[in-house]
Amino acid sequence: MTQSVRAWRTSRAIRLFVLVALFGTATQLVLSREGRAPQDGTRRTKIIGKDRLVSVEPLPEMDGEMCVYPELMASLQQESASTLMASLPQQQSGAAPVPSTPPRRPSDAVRSAVATRKPISTVKDPRNSFAGLVVDPIRNEVIMAEENNFSILVYDRTTNTPPGAALSEPKRMIQGESTFLEFACGVYVDPTTGDIYGINNDTLNWMTVFDRNARGNAAPNRKLATPHSTFSIVADEENQELLMTVQDPHAVVTFKKTAKDQDAPVRLLQGPKTRMADPHGLALDPKTGLIYVTNWGTHNERRIPAVGGGTGRGARKPNWPVGGDQSIPGSGYFRPPSITVYRKDAQGDVAPLRVIQGPRTLMNWPTSIAVHPDRGELFVANDTGDSVTVYRTDADGDVAPIRILKGPRSMIKNPTGVALDLKNNELWVANFGNHSATVFPIDAAGDPVPKRVIRSGPANAPSPMLSNPHTIAYDTKRDELLVSN
Repeated sequence: MTQSVRAWRTSRAIRLFVLVALFGTATQLVLSREGRAPQDGTRRTKIIGKDRLVSVEPLPEMDGEMCVYPELMASLQQESASTLMASLPQQQSGAAPVPSTPPRRPSDAVRSAVATRKPISTVKDPRNSFAGLVVDPIRNEVIMAEENNFSILVYDRTTNTPPGAALSEPKRMIQGESTFLEFACGVYVDPTTGDIYGINNDTLNWMTVFDRNARGNAAPNRKLATPHSTFSIVADEENQELLMTVQDPHAVVTFKKTAKDQDAPVRLLQGPKTRMADPHGLALDPKTGLIYVTNWGTHNERRIPAVGGGTGRGARKPNWPVGGDQSIPGSGYFRPPSITVYRKDAQGDVAPLRVIQGPRTLMNWPTSIAVHPDRGELFVANDTGDSVTVYRTDADGDVAPIRILKGPRSMIKNPTGVALDLKNNELWVANFGNHSATVFPIDAAGDPVPKRVIRSGPANAPSPMLSNPHTIAYDTKRDELLVSN
């Protein structure tokens, strides 16, 4: 290639870079002006969120090197577009580069104003939304895992919100930055000590253990690092172990009950033979030694690379589920929702003993499960089905439930938690869709009126159903926001 052609390509690349930079600077100025409130009261474009890098594309390969003056790069960072425009003729004419000054740092007053700037509007559910729950019959309390406001709530078991009341206040609330609680979805109570175990989903990867009398912004007695996207927690008191479901890696991990900090699991159940697919609920039958796992059905196939030892990249704890950065994403697929059954000490890639799955089961996003050892029954909360379905513990295949709770009188709406009070023969349901926990007789069926209701908001208060929103889009035609959770 001739020297003139190489020079021409280099010059063209510089001009293209400058044009892109000018376009980006001009766009930023326009957006920043539109983000301010107009003086004439007319409606302007709303800026939602903030700029972020969404992709990186390499420049086309060239025979010669493309050199951009450092002074030009510095000039592109100036806040004033006029300064950049003034420098361009000298740069393009071959004159000596214009000395530049470093980008100006916004004043403390500007930074303070931006930090304290309030949004035009906020879409948020200020009320507590019950995600999971457990009954403590020894101390006559019910403990709720709550996602909206990152808390754990404790009520008297016999609390019953009057129909005309706005809500029932909890007797204790654990909430604040020191608690290590975010999107609390699962909770367990130690029958001996009354200690409260809570786990988080999606964000903070910690299991926290609180004293039964903890309240406010209390630090946990201890905390344990858990795999990302844990959802349910149960305890095997006989063997002093804790079992947890992990959604995305499709796994069940088991820790010693006394585990803390960075302790590794003692057992891992994971692999294609397990037939787990986005596992959520988990129940243990202490009589038979079996565990029951509810699966939504979403499955990501992953190729597992060789994992080295040590502490560098590629190392992981023993029995730690493979997923996320430790695997190579492959194809995905959807299976029908299911309940998979294993021995409680199952580990590795083993097939379930039984699988409850099929259209007759009426399962629809089975999110939580509880087992009644004496009655031999499984209770499943179906989030998008607005129902609780009941099966025999020895059910297998495509079987219909033996009972169904569903209907407007039951107040069951997007149930994400189900628990049993074996001492008082009661069924508890946490309804994420209407700020309530409803209580029924253990053998309730059809569309029954609850025995008691605990509400965290007015009976007619709508629930935005926001739970860890990930992305947002604006529908200009319908003037609506689309939010994925």
